[in-house]
Amino acid sequence: MSNSSRIETREISDADLDSVAGGLSVSGSVNGLTVKVTQGPGGVPVVDGSAKSVTLTVEDIPLGPGAITG
Repeated sequence: MSNSSRIETREISDADLDSVAGGLSVSGSVNGLTVKVTQGPGGVPVVDGSAKSVTLTVEDIPLGPGAITG
């Protein structure tokens, strides 16, 4: 069984994204990244990888009332 945290998602309307002044602020980090690239059928690269932990933060999106924080 995987030891992973619950991820919450929320749909954001196009109008909300269009109203974001200055664009989005995205940051993140990866810990323990391992990537293996092999040549697959027809020379197409096949990428296989894993990470111990990944953190991604997206800011400056107006979520409105009832937004979940913390």
